[in-house]
Amino acid sequence: MSGCTPSGPVCARCPAVLGSSCCEVREGERLATLTRADVARLTAHTGLAARRFVLEEVFSEEEAAGYEARRPLYRGYFRREPVRLALRTTREGACVFLVPGRGCGLPEEVRPVACRLYPFERWPDGSWSVSVGRYGDLAEAREGGEACLAVEEAEDMEAVLAAFGTSREEVEALGARLAEEARAHARG
Repeated sequence: MSGCTPSGPVCARCPAVLGSSCCEVREGERLATLTRADVARLTAHTGLAARRFVLEEVFSEEEAAGYEARRPLYRGYFRREPVRLALRTTREGACVFLVPGRGCGLPEEVRPVACRLYPFERWPDGSWSVSVGRYGDLAEAREGGEACLAVEEAEDMEAVLAAFGTSREEVEALGARLAEEARAHARG
Protein backbone atom coordinates (compact mmCIF):
# COMPACT_ATOMS: atom_id res chain seq x y z
CA MET A 1 0.00 0.00 0.00
CA SER A 2 1.44 3.36 -0.94
CA GLY A 3 -0.78 5.71 1.06
CA CYS A 4 -1.32 9.25 -0.06
CA THR A 5 2.13 10.36 -0.97
CA PRO A 6 3.00 12.55 -3.93
CA SER A 7 4.63 9.56 -5.62
CA GLY A 8 1.40 7.55 -5.52
CA PRO A 9 -0.71 7.11 -8.68
CA VAL A 10 -3.25 9.81 -7.84
CA CYS A 11 -1.12 11.96 -5.57
CA ALA A 12 1.46 12.61 -8.27
CA ARG A 13 -1.27 14.71 -9.89
CA CYS A 14 -2.40 16.62 -6.75
CA PRO A 15 0.06 19.53 -7.02
CA ALA A 16 -0.85 20.12 -10.68
CA VAL A 17 -4.61 19.72 -10.27
CA LEU A 18 -5.20 21.03 -6.73
CA GLY A 19 -2.15 23.26 -6.25
CA SER A 20 -0.59 21.29 -3.40
CA SER A 21 -0.24 17.84 -1.90
CA CYS A 22 -0.90 16.38 1.53
CA CYS A 23 2.85 16.78 2.17
CA GLU A 24 2.44 20.56 2.17
CA VAL A 25 0.58 22.46 4.88
CA ARG A 26 -0.46 26.01 5.56
CA GLU A 27 0.90 28.08 8.41
CA GLY A 28 -0.31 26.76 11.76
CA GLU A 29 -1.06 23.28 10.38
CA ARG A 30 1.02 20.20 11.15
CA LEU A 31 2.04 17.15 9.20
CA ALA A 32 1.77 13.51 10.25
CA THR A 33 2.03 12.35 13.84
CA LEU A 34 5.13 10.23 14.39
CA THR A 35 5.68 7.36 16.75
CA ARG A 36 9.04 6.52 18.32
CA ALA A 37 9.20 3.56 15.89
CA ASP A 38 8.78 5.98 12.95
CA VAL A 39 11.58 8.16 14.31
CA ALA A 40 13.87 5.14 14.72
CA ARG A 41 13.18 3.96 11.13
CA LEU A 42 13.76 7.44 9.72
CA THR A 43 16.96 7.96 11.71
CA ALA A 44 18.34 4.56 10.70
CA HIS A 45 17.54 5.14 7.02
CA THR A 46 18.60 8.78 6.68
CA GLY A 47 21.38 9.02 9.26
CA LEU A 48 19.82 12.33 10.36
CA ALA A 49 19.43 13.33 13.97
CA ALA A 50 15.74 13.33 14.96
CA ARG A 51 15.80 17.10 15.55
CA ARG A 52 16.29 17.56 11.79
CA PHE A 53 12.89 16.05 10.94
CA VAL A 54 10.86 15.95 14.19
CA LEU A 55 8.80 18.81 15.58
CA GLU A 56 7.62 18.47 19.19
CA GLU A 57 4.19 19.91 19.87
CA VAL A 58 3.25 20.21 23.55
CA PHE A 59 -0.42 19.56 24.30
CA SER A 60 -2.41 20.23 27.44
CA GLU A 61 -3.80 17.11 29.12
CA GLU A 62 -7.23 18.00 27.71
CA GLU A 63 -5.88 18.42 24.17
CA ALA A 64 -4.07 15.08 24.38
CA ALA A 65 -7.23 13.33 25.62
CA GLY A 66 -9.27 14.94 22.84
CA TYR A 67 -6.71 13.92 20.21
CA GLU A 68 -6.85 10.28 21.30
CA ALA A 69 -10.67 10.36 21.53
CA ARG A 70 -10.98 11.58 17.94
CA ARG A 71 -8.25 9.27 16.63
CA PRO A 72 -8.65 5.81 18.15
CA LEU A 73 -5.51 4.46 16.46
CA TYR A 74 -3.53 6.80 18.74
CA ARG A 75 -5.11 5.66 22.02
CA GLY A 76 -2.34 5.49 24.60
CA TYR A 77 0.04 7.70 22.57
CA PHE A 78 0.12 10.43 25.25
CA ARG A 79 0.25 8.10 28.29
CA ARG A 80 3.89 9.00 28.96
CA GLU A 81 3.67 12.75 28.24
CA PRO A 82 1.39 15.12 26.31
CA VAL A 83 3.89 15.76 23.50
CA ARG A 84 3.02 15.03 19.89
CA LEU A 85 5.88 14.26 17.54
CA ALA A 86 5.22 15.51 14.01
CA LEU A 87 7.16 15.70 10.78
CA ARG A 88 9.04 18.97 10.51
CA THR A 89 8.32 21.29 7.58
CA THR A 90 10.55 23.50 5.47
CA ARG A 91 10.07 27.26 5.40
CA GLU A 92 7.71 26.71 2.47
CA GLY A 93 5.48 24.45 4.57
CA ALA A 94 6.47 21.19 2.87
CA CYS A 95 7.58 18.00 4.57
CA VAL A 96 11.38 17.92 4.93
CA PHE A 97 11.38 14.65 2.95
CA LEU A 98 9.35 16.01 0.01
CA VAL A 99 11.35 16.15 -3.21
CA PRO A 100 9.78 18.83 -5.45
CA GLY A 101 8.40 17.36 -8.65
CA ARG A 102 9.06 13.79 -7.49
CA GLY A 103 7.22 13.29 -4.23
CA CYS A 104 8.31 11.58 -1.05
CA GLY A 105 12.05 10.96 -0.96
CA LEU A 106 11.64 8.02 1.40
CA PRO A 107 11.13 4.39 0.40
CA GLU A 108 7.63 3.19 1.28
CA GLU A 109 8.79 0.83 4.05
CA VAL A 110 10.60 3.70 5.82
CA ARG A 111 7.80 6.28 5.66
CA PRO A 112 5.86 7.06 8.82
CA VAL A 113 2.91 4.70 9.21
CA ALA A 114 0.50 7.66 9.39
CA CYS A 115 1.75 8.84 5.97
CA ARG A 116 1.29 5.38 4.50
CA LEU A 117 -2.22 5.17 5.92
CA TYR A 118 -3.39 8.62 4.79
CA PRO A 119 -6.12 9.51 3.72
CA PHE A 120 -7.74 6.52 5.42
CA GLU A 121 -8.74 6.99 9.04
CA ARG A 122 -10.45 4.90 11.66
CA TRP A 123 -13.17 6.82 13.46
CA PRO A 124 -14.16 6.48 17.14
CA ASP A 125 -17.11 4.22 16.21
CA GLY A 126 -14.67 1.73 14.61
CA SER A 127 -15.62 2.50 11.01
CA TRP A 128 -13.14 3.45 8.32
CA SER A 129 -13.47 6.47 6.08
CA VAL A 130 -11.26 9.13 4.62
CA SER A 131 -9.88 11.95 6.73
CA VAL A 132 -10.58 14.68 4.18
CA GLY A 133 -13.92 16.07 3.16
CA ARG A 134 -15.34 15.77 -0.32
CA TYR A 135 -15.98 19.03 -2.14
CA GLY A 136 -17.53 17.45 -5.22
CA ASP A 137 -16.06 20.16 -7.41
CA LEU A 138 -12.36 20.59 -8.28
CA ALA A 139 -12.55 24.41 -8.21
CA GLU A 140 -14.03 24.28 -4.70
CA ALA A 141 -11.44 21.68 -3.70
CA ARG A 142 -8.63 24.00 -4.85
CA GLU A 143 -10.12 26.87 -2.82
CA GLY A 144 -10.69 24.72 0.26
CA GLY A 145 -7.06 23.63 0.33
CA GLU A 146 -7.64 20.37 2.20
CA ALA A 147 -8.69 18.13 -0.64
CA CYS A 148 -7.53 14.73 -1.82
CA LEU A 149 -7.76 14.16 -5.55
CA ALA A 150 -8.51 10.45 -5.05
CA VAL A 151 -11.50 11.36 -2.89
CA GLU A 152 -12.70 14.02 -5.34
CA GLU A 153 -12.57 11.66 -8.31
CA ALA A 154 -13.97 8.56 -6.62
CA GLU A 155 -17.60 7.51 -6.61
CA ASP A 156 -17.29 5.45 -3.42
CA MET A 157 -14.83 4.03 -0.90
CA GLU A 158 -13.98 1.08 -3.17
CA ALA A 159 -12.85 3.54 -5.85
CA VAL A 160 -10.67 5.41 -3.33
CA LEU A 161 -9.07 2.11 -2.28
CA ALA A 162 -8.48 1.24 -5.93
CA ALA A 163 -6.90 4.65 -6.61
CA PHE A 164 -4.28 3.83 -3.97
CA GLY A 165 -3.86 0.24 -5.12
CA THR A 166 -4.93 -1.14 -1.77
CA SER A 167 -7.73 -3.06 -0.10
CA ARG A 168 -9.75 -2.78 3.08
CA GLU A 169 -7.67 -5.61 4.55
CA GLU A 170 -4.40 -3.79 3.87
CA VAL A 171 -5.78 -0.59 5.39
CA GLU A 172 -6.93 -2.55 8.47
CA ALA A 173 -3.48 -4.16 8.82
CA LEU A 174 -1.71 -0.82 8.55
CA GLY A 175 -4.17 0.66 11.07
CA ALA A 176 -3.39 -2.18 13.48
CA ARG A 177 0.32 -1.48 13.05
CA LEU A 178 -0.20 2.22 13.80
CA ALA A 179 -2.25 1.39 16.90
CA GLU A 180 0.49 -0.95 18.17
CA GLU A 181 3.22 1.63 17.48
CA ALA A 182 1.16 4.28 19.30
CA ARG A 183 0.84 2.07 22.38
CA ALA A 184 4.57 1.24 22.24
CA HIS A 185 5.30 4.97 21.82
CA ALA A 186 3.96 5.62 25.31
CA ARG A 187 6.13 2.87 26.79
CA GLY A 188 9.23 4.54 25.39
